[in-house]
Amino acid sequence: MLNLPDEFTGPAYEGNSIGNVPATVARLLDVPFAGLPPLRPELWQPLGDVRRVVVLIVDSLGWNLLEAVQPYLDPVLRQAAVIDRLTSVFPSTTVAALSSLWTGLAPAQHGLVGLSLFFPEYAVAAQMLHFSPIFRAYPDALVEAGLEPETFLHGPGMAEQLAAAGVPTHAFKGKEIIDSVLSKMHDRGVAGAHGVATAADMFVQMRLLLEKTAGAPLYLCAYWPAIDSLSHTYGWQHPSVVAELRAVFSQLQVELLQPLSAAARQDTAFIIVADHGQVVSPPDEIIQLEEHPSLQHLLLMRPTGEPRVAYLHARQGEQQNVIDYVNERLGHAMLAISAGDALAAGLFGPPPHAPATRLRLGDVVAITRRGHLLLTAKEKEKAGKMVGRHGGMTGAEMQVPWLGFRLDALA
Repeated sequence: MLNLPDEFTGPAYEGNSIGNVPATVARLLDVPFAGLPPLRPELWQPLGDVRRVVVLIVDSLGWNLLEAVQPYLDPVLRQAAVIDRLTSVFPSTTVAALSSLWTGLAPAQHGLVGLSLFFPEYAVAAQMLHFSPIFRAYPDALVEAGLEPETFLHGPGMAEQLAAAGVPTHAFKGKEIIDSVLSKMHDRGVAGAHGVATAADMFVQMRLLLEKTAGAPLYLCAYWPAIDSLSHTYGWQHPSVVAELRAVFSQLQVELLQPLSAAARQDTAFIIVADHGQVVSPPDEIIQLEEHPSLQHLLLMRPTGEPRVAYLHARQGEQQNVIDYVNERLGHAMLAISAGDALAAGLFGPPPHAPATRLRLGDVVAITRRGHLLLTAKEKEKAGKMVGRHGGMTGAEMQVPWLGFRLDALA
């Protein structure tokens, strides 16, 4: 049992996390599903019997942000059949969270446990948005080295399971990422992958598909990243973030919900969820690795994972010394636990775990507090460009909204 600080919010894989969303969609569609269990019944039963489910994933729409802008969103929110909060997965980072939303598995189960991971088979630490070595951008270099996108994630894709039961899946996301390696991992089994240019374009395309398939079983999943991009640049409380969120909800109302025909609305549930939230990371809360040469000496290589959740690879026999150094010298900024203990305690999800998970976590997991980051000097040079961060276990990062609507009940 881990003794986590009160400021941390742990992932609730047993029935209150985003990892439980795919099984919930399957339950709504009356489809068998292998993975984490569905959400608590009170979070989806108010949606009633449906044949079609639409999920909109708004990247970085934390519960804190929703609360801050709620008065502006009332035209949409007051029509919700259910409003509650879920936890993200751990780490609360996009690649891990989206993989959970596309598989119904926790990070330890699907195996994509962080933004940067060590691949001993390729002798490289790689960044998992572009599958490139972390020392220089070589997009899709891991694929050239032999990584197979369609088999990388452990376990079946959500769309594959729905398709086996006769429910087609359609994915909507930016044109620039529709054919990315990560999309290929997530889109296994989809009937259609649709690239979009703007939020308005996305909602129009979604509406046209819902009209075209009116009355037929369907799962539609759309992803919008602009809130995340703006929150990284300015921080989640910035007026530009609020303006973008207001614009997205307005376009949702005007371009999708209002003009949708009664036939397309029939027996259709609409859900809004996020992958994670964000926290502001001030420059004075950056811990630079090179300023701790004794810690560096204990490490075999530079940290992987996230700036807010570092996976530390200890030299042989030095694991406990790494843990002691972090907790005694840097305890105000982070908590260090053995990777084995973190895995056994369920932070990354329950068993069975993907075969490579234990290796990818290194020896020590260092979880930062408040807005702290652990960066190398090179990473620190770029850190000033990114005000908002995620990956850790603060409530701002871990708590996200769950909004459920029944479209045929909307005014």
